Amino acid sequence: MTELFNRGELRDYLSSRVQSYLNSLEAMHENEMLSRSTDDIVLNLVDAAQIEPITIGAEAIDGGVTEAQVDRYDAFDRTRYTSAGLKIHAVFEYFGNADLLYYRPSTRLMTTFNADVGSGTITVQIEQLGSTPDPVGTKQAIDREIGIIRTMAGHAAADVHGFNSNLDSQFRQAVDRRKKFLQDRRDLAGALGFPLKKRSDAPAPVPMQRKAMGVQRSKPAVQRPTYRDEPALTEAQYEDAIAVISSAMLSMERTPSVVSGKNEEELRDYILVMLNGTFQGNATGETFVKSGKTDVLVRVEDRHVFVGECKWWRGTRALGAAIDQLLGYLPWRDEKAALIIFIDNKDASAVFEKVEEAVKSHSAYKRVGKATSDRTKRRDLILGHPEDPDREIQLAVMFAVLPKGDHT
Repeated sequence: MTELFNRGELRDYLSSRVQSYLNSLEAMHENEMLSRSTDDIVLNLVDAAQIEPITIGAEAIDGGVTEAQVDRYDAFDRTRYTSAGLKIHAVFEYFGNADLLYYRPSTRLMTTFNADVGSGTITVQIEQLGSTPDPVGTKQAIDREIGIIRTMAGHAAADVHGFNSNLDSQFRQAVDRRKKFLQDRRDLAGALGFPLKKRSDAPAPVPMQRKAMGVQRSKPAVQRPTYRDEPALTEAQYEDAIAVISSAMLSMERTPSVVSGKNEEELRDYILVMLNGTFQGNATGETFVKSGKTDVLVRVEDRHVFVGECKWWRGTRALGAAIDQLLGYLPWRDEKAALIIFIDNKDASAVFEKVEEAVKSHSAYKRVGKATSDRTKRRDLILGHPEDPDREIQLAVMFAVLPKGDHT
């Protein structure tokens, strides 16, 4: 038999576990750190560091009885002696990280715990004087032995739950610090900020009511390209542009007679007027330009740092083709895009869900993005690419419900 919960404090074991992964983060190559998204790095660390709590099966799966000389202590005359008896063992299954059976949780029982720990099994043993088995007494004694171990495993599980729930925030802070250090060392912010300037006479965006949404994440890739600093809209610039688009779409909904029967290109031009009335480029008055029939672009030389695609809802297949078009325009990592969906006012609420499911079913989909203001107006998702999973595209899927008309 081995004494359990006696190697040290569980909190120290958990702390050293986190530190070992933080050390691996510090050792990560600069190119890998900067080319991978924070979410992917954090997810990878959390998946590796988190611990599965111990759970012990309700009933024994095996056991046995052997004759033996049983040691006894006579407290009256303070002597030890042996006598004939039985040794009875019971085998239970357990699931989870076996290390948790050896460290003391923050809440504990003041007693000793002895068992044999195998691969997925834990064996407890009791002794009984005499050669006649006592089934009732034996069952009660075994239940007591495994019961106190279960109790300690439960206390450890409470510590582990807190440990697992804090991993994301701990690793995220460490990843952010590490990326900032590496980026500052390059005297850049991880990407060359595109000089998007707001006009002093720009209209204020229409306010929207706030509503929360959850987050998912995806697994990282193994092979990574050399990191290169590249022009990109900052997060604040992106959100400014999205806010203007939201305002334009809301004004469409509020004045349906103006946009009734308009096709995608005509609605796109309306949004462009709003964007270029808010932002001003360096060389010309227009920062947001059009390409083809429905695209809204911000271009740096031959590179697109923002793409907006305008589409009337015509089903999931057409939406998949629109995503393919976006991916074709954005051949780089960490880019920003908007998919602007115009919906006939018939059964619009059902279309919101169909659009999100269509994006999620696309091969480029990675995970849901950050929380957004109102799920009937915007849903954020993250896209990748089969040839370069580390490259990520922030996609704001935006909705405007407009009157049905001839918009072919």
